[in-house]
Amino acid sequence: MRYVADVVATMDEDCRVHRPGALDVAEGRIAWVGAAADAPVTRGLGEERRVGGLLMPGLVNAHGHSPMTLLRGAGDGLPLERWLSEAIWPKEARLTPEDVWWGMQLGCSELLRAGVTSTCELYLHSGAVADAALAAGIRCVLTPGIFDLPGAGPQATWQRLLEEAAQLHADLDGRDGLLRVGLGPHAAYTLPPDGLAAVAKVARELDALVHVHVAETRAEGDAVRARHGCGVPELLERAGILDGRVLAAHAVWVADDELDLFARQDVAVAHCPQSNAKLGSGVARVPAMIDRGLRVGIGTDGPASNDNLDLWEELKLAPLLARAVACDASVLGAVEALRLATNGGAAALGLDCGSLAPGRVADFVRVELEDAAFVPAQSGEDILTLLVWAASSRLVTDVWVAGRHLVSGGVCRSVDEPRARREVATRARRLRES
Repeated sequence: MRYVADVVATMDEDCRVHRPGALDVAEGRIAWVGAAADAPVTRGLGEERRVGGLLMPGLVNAHGHSPMTLLRGAGDGLPLERWLSEAIWPKEARLTPEDVWWGMQLGCSELLRAGVTSTCELYLHSGAVADAALAAGIRCVLTPGIFDLPGAGPQATWQRLLEEAAQLHADLDGRDGLLRVGLGPHAAYTLPPDGLAAVAKVARELDALVHVHVAETRAEGDAVRARHGCGVPELLERAGILDGRVLAAHAVWVADDELDLFARQDVAVAHCPQSNAKLGSGVARVPAMIDRGLRVGIGTDGPASNDNLDLWEELKLAPLLARAVACDASVLGAVEALRLATNGGAAALGLDCGSLAPGRVADFVRVELEDAAFVPAQSGEDILTLLVWAASSRLVTDVWVAGRHLVSGGVCRSVDEPRARREVATRARRLRES
């Protein structure tokens, strides 16, 4: 299939914009991209589809708990520690795999409609999360949650959950070319040092990504320092976590020497500006991370602390907060913010998506240009800038993952969203009332 659009924004290393542009897709991957006038004559090419609008890479959600659609809005106004212990964990202890499947189905529909084609998920009942993601057709890096969940009984221990995560890796890693399985130790304050060390050992054996919450709040760092005599990054280093592939979620309260440690160990970071702001956790030092060469992506976190899965809001809020904190309008430019939500997130997760380039997977979205948000736009750079400051997910009309057309005319065709809404509403009512 050849797709011809009014604009193709590649988000490759040079952020090239083709007006008009064309994109060739074969067997789920991009075969060619460039100016429409330069499109090659290709033997065996199927239909040419003129889509108009703008084609760009799908967004990459670097940190999420999407099944928490079941808990959307819970504990508003509470800081993280009380939010978890009072509003979240008591309900999560009563979740069933079927609850989580429907929560993830609704989350996938919300993500896809917002132009998110890849998501990194850390949650419980991970088999159900995997099945729901595969059914929806979204690209997913699944990192099963590992910690002692209060009130969930003897089955929900970090030892048992680590065993289940390793088995899930053996069973599902690489499934359908869409699912990667890693490990999700919850945090340094919910796992003992021997638990962190055990996770590090299994991760090395499997060459699996470790996805962990790091220094999300000031109180977290203070508690870890009081108990172990060091900050969160050093504790993770002592346990061997940082010896492998690591994605640090949040990393809000991280000092210069700790960022230097991350740079030496090639630790990637998932920045979650909206969730951190809503919970009053602070603002991560993204410009300092980028200056050190860290791989940084943007994440929604869960819909109970955000309270949506609209990554477009995050890619606008990230530079706004960075500039407000620095009192400097030149910090974190719009194009750099767009990079964080596309190829930055892909690099953080080790995925071959995030840009429109030959050989990359064909994960892309169409954005409607016939809107006031793009008036006036004189140049390709203008368009990229307005994608951040003026556009929004409401302009996403179509979404493809691995070449499959999952969202058409703004409707997610791979999820029965009306039923998912009903199921999640019913199950959320049970969790609230029990």
